[in-house]
This record gives sequence, C-alpha cells and structure tokens, in this order.
Amino acid sequence: MLVDIKSIIEKQKLFDSMHKGNFNWDEPINESNLNMLQYLIICTLGELGEASNIVKKVVRGDCSLEDVSTDLSEEIIDVFIYVIKLAYQLNIDIESEFLKKLKKNESRFKNYERIE
Repeated sequence: MLVDIKSIIEKQKLFDSMHKGNFNWDEPINESNLNMLQYLIICTLGELGEASNIVKKVVRGDCSLEDVSTDLSEEIIDVFIYVIKLAYQLNIDIESEFLKKLKKNESRFKNYERIE
C-alpha cells in the first residue's frame, strides 16, 4: 500500500488529536505556545540521539548494523514523526518546501545530476 506524505500527516494529526497529556498534541504552534515548539524540538533531538547511540555501538564494533536494524529503523521513524508534527503544527508544506530545498541543493552541489 503506497501512502503519500499528505495522508501520513493526516494520520498523525488524527493520532495526535486523540493523545491527551500536558499539551494539545495537534494544536498549531504560534507565539502563544512556543513551549510546544521547544518541547517538540527537544523530543526530535532525543530520538535522533537514540539513533546516534545505536550507530555509535555499530561503529565501535559492539554489534552489526544488521543486528540493530529494527531498533535503528524505529528511532529514525520517531524522528520522522516529530518532523511531521513540527511541519503541520507550524503550517509548513513539506512537499513544496522539500522541492524548493532540493532545487537549492542542486544549485549548491554542482557535480550533482538534476533530478526530474
């Protein structure tokens, strides 16, 4: 089943709307709730840190990449989930912003073949 980014965002929004805690997990971020932005950035970095720790252990030789591939995949998806949340809560259009950034990177990296 192929899922596009918009449907992934909608699924995450629905999940977030049902999650209750210290925050309204699906509310837009603005000047009045910057603590939510701060919290989501910290969460994103925490998940990236967990992924980094797994990679550190592979590089150090404690385990193989194959041994930890499931755990690493889970941590990377956790990062992705927080990026999705940040994007929709900050009203960032991931698709168009990605394409703009890709175009900018294509110009920046001259030896790169253009992707159509």
